[in-house]
Amino acid sequence: MHRATTADLPAIEAFLAPRVATSMFLSGNLRDFGLGRDQGNDYPKSMVLWLSETAGEITGVIGYAAAGYVVFEAPALTPAQYPAIRKALYGRKLLGLNGAVDQADHLVAALDLPCHNAVMDEVEPHYHLRLGDLTLSAGLGQLRPADAQDLPLLAQWRLASEVEILGARDTVENRDRALASLQELLAADRLRVLELDGTVLAMTNFNAALPAIVQVGGVYTPPDMRGQGYARRAVALHLAEAQEAGVTEAILFAANPAAARAYEAIGFAPIGGYRIVNFDPGITLGET
Repeated sequence: MHRATTADLPAIEAFLAPRVATSMFLSGNLRDFGLGRDQGNDYPKSMVLWLSETAGEITGVIGYAAAGYVVFEAPALTPAQYPAIRKALYGRKLLGLNGAVDQADHLVAALDLPCHNAVMDEVEPHYHLRLGDLTLSAGLGQLRPADAQDLPLLAQWRLASEVEILGARDTVENRDRALASLQELLAADRLRVLELDGTVLAMTNFNAALPAIVQVGGVYTPPDMRGQGYARRAVALHLAEAQEAGVTEAILFAANPAAARAYEAIGFAPIGGYRIVNFDPGITLGET
């Protein structure tokens, strides 16, 4: 494995393009923020990348985002590469990693992660939709872009979702991170709310986006409003909006059976499993 430079970017993008369904965080971060310099002032989603190659062709990309996440697309990863991965990532803070389950299993083994201490270590169903097959059903509420006045409420929802689904703790650090994430989504025009008579019912966003494909994330409805199809309607309307802008595909992960049923109802079909491992507080790689 060797450290990627800007000269490698065309080959990296060519490698990722046909594998975009399992590499949206990696592909989206690379498109939006590029390569980091591996310094303390790097933007949280900028990445340092390492490449594995065979006969001059890329076979895998392992990335480390400055915020503390490992992102990757490495379908040919083997145990022989584990020492190189450990060496590359040694001493870095890790909040989590996620990816196609077989690849994530390799990364967990390569880094010898103490998953017994993880606040979340689950495999979620991974879904795909061609937007030509999107089903829009009747329902209450209108979708609109979120605005700055929504952020206090949505930040509460974001943290509540992360506590419920990701095992996060209710801490000042996590509150700040939730708000910063929403501010970023707002600035990128990827954050939407479903509203009825002035009341916000649900939220949704695209947590990664490329010209032809988006990854849905951050879907949330408060517990007392669930079971009425609000989240499903919010996601469907956001995707219909994206389709009008030229997007042709979408992917997402379902956190529970109710979410899976809602996504299947608007046309999503399962394509595999996606393993998510989160630590809170984070750990230091090589010190476990």
